[in-house]
Amino acid sequence: MTGLARWLAGFGAICAAAPLVAQSAPPTEISAPQPDAQPASDDIVVTGKHERAPTAKQVYDQAKSITRIGPHEAYLVALPRFWGPICPGVAGLRTDYAEAMVERMRETIARLKIPLARENCTANLVVAFTDDGRSLLADLKRDRPEIFHLLSPAEQAELLSDPAPVHVWNNIAMRWTGAGPPPPRGLKASVWGQLNRNAMPESYDMVGALVVFDRDGAKGMTLDQLADYATMRGLSHTRPAQGGQPMATILSLFDGAGGSPDQLTDFDAGYLRSLYWSVPNASAAKKLVDVQHWAEQAAKEPVAVKR
Repeated sequence: MTGLARWLAGFGAICAAAPLVAQSAPPTEISAPQPDAQPASDDIVVTGKHERAPTAKQVYDQAKSITRIGPHEAYLVALPRFWGPICPGVAGLRTDYAEAMVERMRETIARLKIPLARENCTANLVVAFTDDGRSLLADLKRDRPEIFHLLSPAEQAELLSDPAPVHVWNNIAMRWTGAGPPPPRGLKASVWGQLNRNAMPESYDMVGALVVFDRDGAKGMTLDQLADYATMRGLSHTRPAQGGQPMATILSLFDGAGGSPDQLTDFDAGYLRSLYWSVPNASAAKKLVDVQHWAEQAAKEPVAVKR
């Protein structure tokens, strides 16, 4: 059995209570998409000056703050991303809601021009709704400890202790992309020995992702919000935004500050396009610098479509 097959097999308990929908009974508080309300004739419209656009450094700093890399690693590592076609699947929701989420995710991935698997595929981006995601993962670690070895100790600890209503697991494998043979086991490859120092000697491929939502934590959110959040976290090795960002991001959906975006933002689309549109072993620094350019392109041609 391959590593991915073992990893997906470990989530049998998650999907056992409800079928996994991977082609195109939720809590009723999760909202289906609604048509935009028409403004009343006596609505008051307040106008003001446009805020100044964020600087390149501000966008870079925001992109770096959500990226799971060390403080001095931007020029030394590549960012993980999916290598093969992506197949989203949803479990733990009523079938029609799950199908709507999958359709939204597939539409977004296609508009980002990221490789998308055909329908009737085996899900490698799994979205699950459970009563208590942290307890579920603790049970999974007890019953299938071998798959937890795929995570760093720091991420294991975060998954099992974070009280947030969403938990994300990116299954990442290293692939050698450097000049010459890889170093002996136990030694870290260095970019300084490469012909192109913007091309990292190691590429990190995501072979699967799991996004687990607590049902109570998802109350009041729309299917589009949840689908876009799962797309952003599932396709990238990122962490939630902590607030105070110069650009809006769907990653603030659970920060509790209010005013969360109702869909994928220009920043989010810019981040994902930068991640996937250049070579997989480009340095993290290059991809983070490019976020501003792709965010500007997304502002001209939105990726997420408001329904």
